Amino acid sequence: MGLAAAIRVQVEATLAQRVPAALTLKIKQAPELFSTGIAEVDAMLGGGIPRSSITEVSGASSTGKTSFALSAVASITQLGNACAWVDISDALSPEATAAAGVELRRLLWLRMSAERGKKVKVTDKPWSRLEQGLKATDLLLQTGGFGAIVLDMSDVLPQHARRIPLGTWYRFRLAAEHARTALIFLTQSPCASSCATLALRCEPAAAIPFSSSGETPLFERQQYEFARERNRNEGSPFLQRKPTQRVCWPAETLWSRVR
Repeated sequence: MGLAAAIRVQVEATLAQRVPAALTLKIKQAPELFSTGIAEVDAMLGGGIPRSSITEVSGASSTGKTSFALSAVASITQLGNACAWVDISDALSPEATAAAGVELRRLLWLRMSAERGKKVKVTDKPWSRLEQGLKATDLLLQTGGFGAIVLDMSDVLPQHARRIPLGTWYRFRLAAEHARTALIFLTQSPCASSCATLALRCEPAAAIPFSSSGETPLFERQQYEFARERNRNEGSPFLQRKPTQRVCWPAETLWSRVR
């Protein structure tokens, strides 16, 4: 045994009661992945979104954030897992959720609204609903038993979302890891910082002509574009950071099937 190895063994033996294996390199196991139900996105992500982590999906309105989350939740509920949807703006449509393939009996829908029956405006101050939603998410993560929890803040303005303390996201990251839950966070602009293991940005894809061949297709052949900005599961101090990857995927709404 060399001198360096002997010193390491001696130090580890001294610190064994306080810090087990203090100088031994810990190999982090690859996380379990949930399929998103979208083949193009799964191929880009290497199998899907990570369990026990935060996945942050950001982008402007009508860029596919909700469609992506519904597809992922549908895939997870079809595996027999329970999921929860924390709806800050009370904007989730049960009909669209069912049409996306989500098993509703496995989905807990939490609606945050200041006053029942009052329509939420974008310009309204969201503090009360935000506080309710964050507390509800915290309780769900502490309770455990959910395969995925969606925190939908899509309609919260970026200047309001950025006022959430960074400590909240650190607490959510640890709780998601202990509960083995995939926390999917929908927002207009990134605000979870390095607490998000996977960061995706939604962008509008190339538009299809409104009318073609004498017909007027509405809500058909919609195209969304994803850009993967960060994936800490592939991160390593010994590897160069990978560039942003992009993928396009199609989607259809419930109305496109009504004839």
